[in-house]
Amino acid sequence: LGVTIPALILALRIGSDFMPKLDEGALLLQTILPAEASLTEVDHLNHRIEDVLREFPEVEDVVRRTGRAERTEDPMPHTLSDVLVVLKRDGRSRDDLEAHMRRAVERVPGVSVLFTTPLGMRIDEGLGGTPADIAVRIFGPDLDELARLAQRARLLVREVSGITDLRVEQLTGLPQLRIAVDRPAVARVGLTPGDVLRAVRIGLVGEEMSAVWLGQRRYDLVVRLQEHRRADANAIRTLLIDGHDGTRIPLGQLATIENTFGPGAIRREAGSRRIAIEATVSGRDLGSTAAEVARRLQRDLQLPTGYFFDVGGKVESQTRATRAFAEAIALALFCVFLLLHLALGSLVDALVILATLPVAFVGGILALLFAGETWNVSSLVGLIGLFGIAVQNGLVLVTQTRALVAQGKPIAVAIREASLGRVRPKLMTAGTAILGLMPLLVLRLHGTEIERPLAVVMIGGLLTSTLFTLLALPTFYTLAWQIQKRVRREVRERTA
Repeated sequence: LGVTIPALILALRIGSDFMPKLDEGALLLQTILPAEASLTEVDHLNHRIEDVLREFPEVEDVVRRTGRAERTEDPMPHTLSDVLVVLKRDGRSRDDLEAHMRRAVERVPGVSVLFTTPLGMRIDEGLGGTPADIAVRIFGPDLDELARLAQRARLLVREVSGITDLRVEQLTGLPQLRIAVDRPAVARVGLTPGDVLRAVRIGLVGEEMSAVWLGQRRYDLVVRLQEHRRADANAIRTLLIDGHDGTRIPLGQLATIENTFGPGAIRREAGSRRIAIEATVSGRDLGSTAAEVARRLQRDLQLPTGYFFDVGGKVESQTRATRAFAEAIALALFCVFLLLHLALGSLVDALVILATLPVAFVGGILALLFAGETWNVSSLVGLIGLFGIAVQNGLVLVTQTRALVAQGKPIAVAIREASLGRVRPKLMTAGTAILGLMPLLVLRLHGTEIERPLAVVMIGGLLTSTLFTLLALPTFYTLAWQIQKRVRREVRERTA
């Protein structure tokens, strides 16, 4: 108890993440420019990003994708680009290189950058809808109010330790030409608003009037204003519209035409408008960072009636995975207890085996602390594997003890002989498993980051499990046997 209870308390202080950072030998930078930026300006600024990245000696090549096809499975605005940075095998660590790259690209004005990896981005977008570690989503009906709340939330999130690559989705700022029909003026000339809108649609969008055949080829004949006139508000005001009496009236006399700014994109979830503040976590675990962000926003962000927020992103996937693992572990414990009870025919023996499981977890917890790892999907899988090994060792020891007691030996002698007799097999089993896991712990190869927390938990747990199963389980079993014997004697005395 003196070893187990402090270790379990330390387990609560270990940070939590969704998945270990995967070293793919490449980085993927998502660059975002303001919604009003033209495709030419997006290409120009991304060229500057590429030039900055190529200055690093660890960079082997830089490949970029800007814009999307009209029909694509990955629809994105033209202001978002993917910059793939292929790294050389030798060089500084990924975290160090990423920090230096982040400071370098911050010198390019007007560009927001999010660092991730190619495969990691696909996984995160598929699970959480965004490659960001943390995404604070604010929901509400009014876009201007959402933008104001997002800027306030950005200032609060920026104060949290470990937050980097902070950016806010831009709702407004896209230049628009607004044409509002003057209904009384249209009625005075005998037209309807639909007549005016049809003329505007033909002038700006175009309308197919006929077809031209050249041999066997057919070409649509589309009528619309010339390109330079479609982009000129003054030229649009002079667009002539036929009146009912044959007169031609300029559009400027029938409608109000003004240059304004409107929303570049309206994003919704579950039918509600929302805006997101996205951020990356660096130098800190994801779970505690997201918890601090949520606490700070709940305390300091004053939301009007009808507005609310939640914290999503990668942390949302982490929460779902942790909940699923907790349910799986609870179900596994119940099934193992049921099978132990059926196999041993004794409720006490089954409970004794399960009662020693926390002792086996001590090594895994201490190993995570020493290695600087966190609770994540990989380490939790290792904990489940360690749980199976500890149950197996306990079952073998209890079974052998029961066999010796059945031969007529006292319980103390039976437990001692069973414990000493299992030393060599336990050492061989644990040693074989540790040697099998050692390459995942020692070799720094691409992809081993996923299995390394699993190996850390398993190796640390096997070391302490092998020791404490031979010490704690006999002690528990002896106490349980004595208590059970005393209870049976009292029952017989009362019956007599």
